[in-house]
Amino acid sequence: MQRLQSIGVLQTRRAWSQVNPAILTPSWSTILNESGLEGAVAALQVEAAALGASYGAKTLAQQGFYEAPERFVNPVAFGGFASDGRSLQGVLYAAVPHTKNLIAGGMSPTAAKAQGGKFAELVVKTQVADAGRAAAGVDTAARPRMGYVRMLNPPSCARCSILAGKFYRWNAGFKRHPGCDCIHIPSRESVAGDVTTDPYSYFESLSESDQDRIYGKGSAQAVRDGGDIFQVVNAERGVKPGGLVTREGTTRRGNYGAGRQPRLTPDGIYAKNLSREKTLDLLQTNGYILPGGQNPTGVLRGDLEGFGQLGRGGNRVGARRAVEEARRTGVRDPMSRATMTAAERRAFDAQANWDAVRAGRNPFTNARDAAVTPDVAARVEREYRKEILGY
Repeated sequence: MQRLQSIGVLQTRRAWSQVNPAILTPSWSTILNESGLEGAVAALQVEAAALGASYGAKTLAQQGFYEAPERFVNPVAFGGFASDGRSLQGVLYAAVPHTKNLIAGGMSPTAAKAQGGKFAELVVKTQVADAGRAAAGVDTAARPRMGYVRMLNPPSCARCSILAGKFYRWNAGFKRHPGCDCIHIPSRESVAGDVTTDPYSYFESLSESDQDRIYGKGSAQAVRDGGDIFQVVNAERGVKPGGLVTREGTTRRGNYGAGRQPRLTPDGIYAKNLSREKTLDLLQTNGYILPGGQNPTGVLRGDLEGFGQLGRGGNRVGARRAVEEARRTGVRDPMSRATMTAAERRAFDAQANWDAVRAGRNPFTNARDAAVTPDVAARVEREYRKEILGY
């Protein structure tokens, strides 16, 4: 996959070098039409998809079991389109508005062109990798009773590291950021145990300076002092200005406690310069050191699976039964929102809401005579453009 990405980057770099910053739009449009870059990237996507679709069987065999696919993946179907549904030409063109925004912000045309080129290269790397991941995901879905484990491809960021080794059902979306090169391992269960699937093994494989660089100095020290890596990294999501307190974990579902005041971040704790004993006490009081110790599968949930966002812990009977049936048979009901991925649910809702507005119904209320206000119609149209049309 990295070889294919490197080929794509070189081809993109060669094409972008011909861009004239003075006439960005016509220049890049002409180059896209004449350079053959779109076709070349599409071919790389197909090759990546073929790799993604074919490695599953051998991966399963290396784990000591095998599940035959009920259907075979068609790699050609993954070429020529962006992973968000746009045309490949459309996503390649995105480098132009990115460059124009930089120039509008005061950057020189020459420097902006250089940054635009890096953006275009990142787009190509992501689209090639996404084609391989998507094909691997389809291959996993085609094999009954299968899911996947997320595997790192070091060096990896802190957010990716805490997802390593997690088992997901085959229909769970693969969360990633631009440039992410983590991959699926088709499997039946979690196989945590090395640096690619165990967050703690990965953390310990790094030098102390790299730990500080990737996780942040305070967060890295908290993990070295016995803190739960998941709590430590997740705390960054709710950090308030100054970096000393966070709201993460203070909601109804949070581990720290619903309704409590913002808690100190690891940086905020170490900034107090207390004794080691008092520092460890504060780490424990603020929910970073947990009674279960440091467990690569998570001490709060372990390997237990819930019933998804719509299942409400199993209390919503319809959603729970839909999930249980999908797990039992390995087949999802395509019309059941409970077994959709978050991305599928957004697209499903966008289409359904748009159909309702076109029929004169307000999709956000059960009242039959509720009027479709201009605000509601505009909101629904905006979501339809974003989720269905891709812009």
